[in-house]
Amino acid sequence: MLIDIGGKLFMILNGPVPPERQRQSQKNYKIFGLINGFSYTCLGETVIILLAVQLDCKNYVISTLGAMLYFGFLLLPLGKTMSAKVGAVRCQVYFWILRNIAALLVAAAVPLYLYVNEWLAVMFMLSGSFLFYGARAAGIVVIQPLFGEITNRGDRSRFFAHVSAISYASGFLTLAGIMILLYWTHNSLWALTGIVVAGSVAGIFSSRFLSRLDETGDIIRFARKPIGDEFTGLWRNEIFRNMLFAGWMINLAVIMLIPISVLALKRGYGVSDTMALAFTMVNLGSLVLFSFLISRPIRMIGPRNFMILAYCVLLLSGGLWAFAPEEMNWLCVSMIFLLNGASFISLINAMNVYFLEMIPDKRRVTASILVAVVSGAGAGIVGMLCSGGLLELLSHYSVARGSNTITLYRYYFSSATILLFPGLILLFGMYPMPIEKRLSKRSLFWSVLFPTHFFWVRKGSSDSESNGK
Repeated sequence: MLIDIGGKLFMILNGPVPPERQRQSQKNYKIFGLINGFSYTCLGETVIILLAVQLDCKNYVISTLGAMLYFGFLLLPLGKTMSAKVGAVRCQVYFWILRNIAALLVAAAVPLYLYVNEWLAVMFMLSGSFLFYGARAAGIVVIQPLFGEITNRGDRSRFFAHVSAISYASGFLTLAGIMILLYWTHNSLWALTGIVVAGSVAGIFSSRFLSRLDETGDIIRFARKPIGDEFTGLWRNEIFRNMLFAGWMINLAVIMLIPISVLALKRGYGVSDTMALAFTMVNLGSLVLFSFLISRPIRMIGPRNFMILAYCVLLLSGGLWAFAPEEMNWLCVSMIFLLNGASFISLINAMNVYFLEMIPDKRRVTASILVAVVSGAGAGIVGMLCSGGLLELLSHYSVARGSNTITLYRYYFSSATILLFPGLILLFGMYPMPIEKRLSKRSLFWSVLFPTHFFWVRKGSSDSESNGK
């Protein structure tokens, strides 16, 4: 059926989305990804952190901003309520518009800082960032079930790869433009403010392509069901429970290691905004490259196994920071940002594939809510406390010892990497995706690399389908 709201047509089908309409929806989502790549680069963590540094915010404020991506999942219940009334597509459109309006609060922090009050500016920045990511969380509460409807097992991994590559390639080119603008304006605070405003306008415009996606009535029906019993059933499902804990650990590692890299560059090595953005371009280039490279390997060796490898790579980048030289080394820092991008996109895409393959259709709405609240908001709160507290504690320690600025971040990354290393246990605890769902047969190499592989394939994969239903 077609629903006409305010001159916009939203397609909600009574049956499954036909293949030709799946392809059209995928095309519209890729266009959305292209525009949103520009928007998010103007509004995302890097620009906000650079803005916060120029506003002379404390380290714990900046680490809190880095965790807001996950802390914002606390607003997720609003998305469940909205999607039950209007469907997944309209829910995301409305919250996407609200999200980009919230970004203007971040931009408003600049005139407040210059002409009114410093702490009021900080409050606007924190609240704007929280609403920005909170509206995102509410909008995408049922995005994974929606992806399940506009893709099939044959094109799912390729679709995620293309969307990621298009979005990050757009971000890469946008970042190049931002670098040129900041160079010409000598890292002007007002230039950064204008970048945030431009990103907000583009984000609102991108929502028109979201409105063209198709969905079935199943998502609305599942979203309207009381979720108490569903929560209980999912919690008893060992496959889902292990995935939940592993996702929490992955998000915690991302929060504690990746955003602080930009801060370490700015305050550890004292580089300019333009130079910090140059290394962020290395990160984005890595995201684009590995979006294509990992699509087939994820399906070949299984998303769980791939996540274990990617998590180890992320820990390796933390280890490189721990042993970073006191003087700026371009090769070392470039390698860190390259590994950050490779590990991040690998973890995200592999988890998306794992979720859609291992969680049955009828439980995806409830499962996505639980994943977002526990693995998202839960990791955001813990990550914010851990990273902010660790930075403050080590700051006093390094000052007492008379250490230089980069030493503080070397202490931080070495401590964070050690704390995160036991998280591998949670990833090994996940059920591997059954062999019949992969692109290749069992291999001796992967069996040796992942010692629990044979156990779950013989004993768990046959149960995985029944346990998940």
